[in-house]
Amino acid sequence: MINLTNWIERNQLKTFFILTFAITWGLGFSFGGVYRGQFILLPLTAIALCGPALAGIIITMITNTRPKQGTNKVFLSAFIIAWIVGSVVFLTQNRLFLNNLFHTELVLVTVIPVAFVISMAYSRNPDVKNYLISLIRVRTVWKWLIVAVVLMGGLAPLSFVIGNLLGIQSISDIRLPGSGLTLIGLVAVRFIDQIFFFNTTGEEVGWRGFALPRLQARTSPLVAALIIALFWAPWHFFLWQAEGAPVLTWLYWLVKYVGTIIASVFIVWFYNRTQGSILVAGIAHAAWNTGAEFIPIKDGLILYPTSFIVVLVMVLVDRMWQKLPSEHPSVYRSPLSTN
Repeated sequence: MINLTNWIERNQLKTFFILTFAITWGLGFSFGGVYRGQFILLPLTAIALCGPALAGIIITMITNTRPKQGTNKVFLSAFIIAWIVGSVVFLTQNRLFLNNLFHTELVLVTVIPVAFVISMAYSRNPDVKNYLISLIRVRTVWKWLIVAVVLMGGLAPLSFVIGNLLGIQSISDIRLPGSGLTLIGLVAVRFIDQIFFFNTTGEEVGWRGFALPRLQARTSPLVAALIIALFWAPWHFFLWQAEGAPVLTWLYWLVKYVGTIIASVFIVWFYNRTQGSILVAGIAHAAWNTGAEFIPIKDGLILYPTSFIVVLVMVLVDRMWQKLPSEHPSVYRSPLSTN
């Protein structure tokens, strides 16, 4: 057991990717089951989608053995609050977008993995707490939260406008579920739902919160973003397959990898600019997905070139091909990170 712990300690990145795929792909069958109406599998799907976050938390707990601090009261209180808020969010989107497809009892169980991840920001394990504290810290990054929402959420509408001017898309292509305040409310609900399930809690806690700092200890932000994208795209395999996507065709993966690489560079840029804020990275991720969900983007025909231009400016201005200094908050500094 000691030898295994030492190996994990020395090979945290390898362990992260192995464990992430073991959790998500190991429960991958649940995606297809839920899409076929076997809703009892929904809690397993929630665990699968939290794979990156759970992997990061497990490894941090294994490799850091400092004495616990405080009591379980704060952690349990945080869990209950996160569980209640998450349940309200899930039930609201379930009613508005899914016509109450899932029973309340099932939703309450499904929210547990997400509530657990959030509450670990109040863990008695000091290293886990330090790892996740930026997930709940708003005061120091609220301006960046606005920038992330406006920029990432605005790319799809901007791309649509450009496509319309070029005659590629038409206003008639838009099928919005409402207008005015109703539309604003629906977008807000979907955006908050994306934050909880699972863009921020399930994915960014792991991909950017855990893997990125360790990658940036060895390489540049640009290369780190590309490495994460390499794993990030196939991580979605069973989800995309369950949705009916042509996952066995090379063209599908080509398009997906282009989009994933662009999104990865975007999110890495936000993470580094905010000195390692998981929350801002998650908000950027959720805003990107929400904008693309409400605005038709023709498989990225305009969205990806438009986004690439913005990303290119970010790369050039911040010189993302250069390695960050070792003292940068977004760089993992433990001497044990030799994987």
